[in-house]
Amino acid sequence: MKLKPIRKRQAKYVISRNFYSHLAFYILFSLFILAVLIFSITSVSYLAGVPTSSFPLDACDKASEDFNYFYCLIIDAKDSPFFNSIFYFLLVLIIVAILALIILNVIFIVNRFYFVRLVKEKSFGAVIYKIENNKIFYLLLKMGYGHTSLCKGHQEEGESDEETAIREIKEETSLDVKLDTSFKIKITYSPSELSLKDVYFYLATPIDTSVVPKDEHDNEVDSLEWCDFDEAMYKITYDSDRNVLYKAHKHILKNFSEKK
Repeated sequence: MKLKPIRKRQAKYVISRNFYSHLAFYILFSLFILAVLIFSITSVSYLAGVPTSSFPLDACDKASEDFNYFYCLIIDAKDSPFFNSIFYFLLVLIIVAILALIILNVIFIVNRFYFVRLVKEKSFGAVIYKIENNKIFYLLLKMGYGHTSLCKGHQEEGESDEETAIREIKEETSLDVKLDTSFKIKITYSPSELSLKDVYFYLATPIDTSVVPKDEHDNEVDSLEWCDFDEAMYKITYDSDRNVLYKAHKHILKNFSEKK
């Protein structure tokens, strides 16, 4: 059988799922705040330097029909030291607010979407297969969450990598297996915004092929099914798992050809 390569889409470090939507929101919100601050600056600047030519000469004459109380208040006060102090204080305050807004947004975005993702989890599993009538069959797990995948699970404290893989296989499939550690492949993905997970896969074959696989541990697995390579590639949900299965299949075929 001729195998077609699969494009690897999973990066070593993937961006959180909602990173771009959150980033767009914060950018738009920041632009809105900056627009308000800029409007405030221009307004204060305009009021501080109201051109006298824009008002009639008798705008400060209370007996005149063109009398403007606000204009006269600015004209009388703008040359005073107190008014200048207030004006420059507000100007500095606005500039500091703009810089603080930019700095805090940068710190928040970097901390929220990059630093926390350095907290990593580790899981181990295996591509479980058996050979019947010179044909390779792979065990797929239909999970309760709705996706179809390979067998894997979290490493517990004190376990070796191989012990984790064997325990997870036993819990999710009830199978006792022989682990082949000559094949080991890692995929990395982000199951949530706060975690980055490394998953290592070995190869495994059931010691007793007559045992029917089933989840008797916590019913996390809805159903288990043996499939040939083409059917398995079609049913697996995620590209990263397909890539693992593709490489495992190549490894198994290579070993068969070497033994022959």
